[in-house]
Amino acid sequence: MKEQEAKSSSDRVDCDELLARLGGWFRARVLLCAALAAVQVGLLHTTYIFLAADVPYRCVVPECEAPNSTDFSAAWTAAALPEHGRAHRCSRRVPLDPTLPCEANSAFSEDLVACDQWLYASANTIVTEFNLACQEWKRTLVGTIHNIGMLVSLPILGYVSDRWGRKTALILSCVLVGAIGSLKAFSISYEMYVIVEFLETVAGASAFPAAFIMTIELLGQEKRVLTTAFLGIMLVIGGLSFALLAKAFKYWRTFILVVYPPSLLFLLYIYFLPESIRWLLSKGRKEDALEIITKAAKMNDVTLSEETIKQLQEAKAPMEKKEEEVGLWIQVFRSPIIMRRLAICSWWWITCTFVFYGLAINSVSLAGDKYTNYMLVVSVEVIAVVTNALVLDRIGRKRTLLIAYIVCGISCVAIAFVPPAMSWLATLLYLVGKIAITQAFSGVYMYTSELFPTHARHSLLGFCSMVGRLGSIVAPQMPLLAIYVDWLPSVLFGSTALVAGALMLTTPETLNTRLPDTIQEAEQLANQHKKPENLEMKAC
Repeated sequence: MKEQEAKSSSDRVDCDELLARLGGWFRARVLLCAALAAVQVGLLHTTYIFLAADVPYRCVVPECEAPNSTDFSAAWTAAALPEHGRAHRCSRRVPLDPTLPCEANSAFSEDLVACDQWLYASANTIVTEFNLACQEWKRTLVGTIHNIGMLVSLPILGYVSDRWGRKTALILSCVLVGAIGSLKAFSISYEMYVIVEFLETVAGASAFPAAFIMTIELLGQEKRVLTTAFLGIMLVIGGLSFALLAKAFKYWRTFILVVYPPSLLFLLYIYFLPESIRWLLSKGRKEDALEIITKAAKMNDVTLSEETIKQLQEAKAPMEKKEEEVGLWIQVFRSPIIMRRLAICSWWWITCTFVFYGLAINSVSLAGDKYTNYMLVVSVEVIAVVTNALVLDRIGRKRTLLIAYIVCGISCVAIAFVPPAMSWLATLLYLVGKIAITQAFSGVYMYTSELFPTHARHSLLGFCSMVGRLGSIVAPQMPLLAIYVDWLPSVLFGSTALVAGALMLTTPETLNTRLPDTIQEAEQLANQHKKPENLEMKAC
């Protein structure tokens, strides 16, 4: 048996060593392509935050003004409209003497009547365009529909990636999000806008996973931390670009026509981006892999040995037997440790998406300019990304994520107790919470993948990611909840993070442990926390 395994491994190509030799311009080209895709994700994946943002509006009082009035803050509005709460924008008072002109000292009845017309302070978002006043649920539903699209997208584009290649999945996601998203600018109704929002997300939500996988497969497993940090910074650049462009082009239709169409340029990746060599070899497409490797070697002035060329020509795709796959899944469901770990990881993902997107969405309601607030919330993510790059391989995954969840939880809960006069403190706690949840989100992807066995790793990681989208589906509804209980969203964010931190105590550390290949090895991870010595690199 050992002789057969040795022979099998000798027939395969050591991708890590080969890609390290190629390096140079070949690696830089793939990294540039992945970086641009990540920037596009940061630019487009939360556009609903501004496009469907709330705008100031009030009731039209027909006894005092014409429906097309432009005097948003007339002197008599203080007496005609309630002062606080939802009723302030959804109901009005009637003048006691409708024959007299409305003035600052005019008398109005104490009884409130429901409004049927509204006056908006600006026409920059779909709230004004589709007359969504006093229909907050319709506004927040846009974000929820967007994230439901993400839930649908993950298995579809994941299948495309595994079936037709990383390059195909990346190009489809990046191009379709621009093509479909541009149609939003021509929406003639709220219903049309929501449908296009859903289709846009289904098409483009998997761009980042495709870019991440392609980069990981290029750099090798030993570069997982650096790869995550690199793409995380690209996401931040995209997020900052989004806020700057939204501030420059405030009208939502103009913004869409400026930002979305350039995504069609990703069609050039057909000629510029090579397919993943690891994926090609895993599918037995050795001729295609050899063609890419030969071009990369020539580009970087690297000479391939005859032995390497022979290995590439004779490389065999790993044979997967259906019976073995079914048997593996039976083992997964029969393992209490793996099933418990799956449930815990799912909660981590729900927490990350719920708090991460919830804080991003709520950032526009902080005191001050909403565009500046969003840029602040996005830019502090760099701190989290750099911190992870420095500490994940030093103090460990478990301790890093535990601290991140606890800090996030305490910061978010504390916001509820900050008095209105100390808005600066609320903003500071908000930013600390955002840094911490970004650090957790950045690290949980890698930590989750290290807790499961090789043959079930992609499927179980994908399951956790899909379940985690439940958090991002609920997150856009938090502004609606804040209308009724303003402190409750931050407490919910903090509570879920604290629970996630407590669950972190139940899983093993994976720093300096080899990735488990079997169910048994995954179950025994707690006993394998030691520095690897002379570990052989795995072949493709």
